Amino acid sequence: MILKQLKLNGIEAAVIAFIICALAAVSAFTTTTVKYISLPENGTHLFNAVYNYVFNGQITFFTQIVALILILAEALLVTAMNTNHELTRAKNIFFLFVYIILSLSYIPLNTFLPEQIANIFITLGFVKILSSHGLDKAEFHFFDAGLLFGVSALFCTSAMIMLLIGLIAFINYRPYKFNEFAVYIIGFFTPFFIYLSIFYLIEGNLTAIEEFYRAKFTASLNLNIKENELISFISYALMIFLASVFIMQEYRKYNLFSTRTYRMFFIMFACILILVMTPYFGLQSLRLMTMPLTMLYVTVFYNFKQTVFSEVFFTVFLLVHVGIQGIWYAMP
Repeated sequence: MILKQLKLNGIEAAVIAFIICALAAVSAFTTTTVKYISLPENGTHLFNAVYNYVFNGQITFFTQIVALILILAEALLVTAMNTNHELTRAKNIFFLFVYIILSLSYIPLNTFLPEQIANIFITLGFVKILSSHGLDKAEFHFFDAGLLFGVSALFCTSAMIMLLIGLIAFINYRPYKFNEFAVYIIGFFTPFFIYLSIFYLIEGNLTAIEEFYRAKFTASLNLNIKENELISFISYALMIFLASVFIMQEYRKYNLFSTRTYRMFFIMFACILILVMTPYFGLQSLRLMTMPLTMLYVTVFYNFKQTVFSEVFFTVFLLVHVGIQGIWYAMP
């Protein structure tokens, strides 16, 4: 009856959610699992400089604490976005629980990643996009969204995909207007202009940044997926497929705003999946999917009628996203 308790949002739900999330978070600290966690792969020149200065370029106890704090911050922002725009009536505990479980599920990603910083600014950017719906003039919303997406890309190279996703999202909500798209693009590149200007004033050249991006996009990553990772991804894929089937059955019942929003989340999911398949970005880019996947699962679970099947499906979700961590504990 875990799903029922989470829907009721009572003290029992809070206790259950806390215990399960705490157990999942342990994987970020045990010596058994930490050896499977890799250093950040998609950090920009700025992120890597900060990471090396603060953490000496290593995974430490403090990087794991920062990672957990950022996961909570991400979850709170997604919850606030839903509250402001009423995409679903699910309670806050439910949102926090699903987001944290999704974030901690895949043990190799349980460390401080540039995608976490990106997720915070991406969510804030989506708030601006959602707020533009129905407005006659939305230039300021376009600029703010572009600025926030640009900041996310300033720390995370894989977040560059948000330039495209943002443009598609605005088309999804509004008729095309050149001036709105222009200010969006200006907003996106403004953080880069500021950073490059400051860097040039300090260093006198941009050679280090040029060499960084040249190395990033000329090197080819080899995605060697191991057996335990393959089991994980197949399990995740089946869960996403089933949740997608269920939400499509309810799709016609949504209003125009909700329909466009869930379409936007699917587009974001698809774009990130394609990004991961390129030879330039590793599996860590999957962390950018957490927000759209949270919206998918929360909507499906909350809209389920309280039946034995709904409890079984939710239990399977927990077994996949929490129980599958046992694979890494069982490995030699």
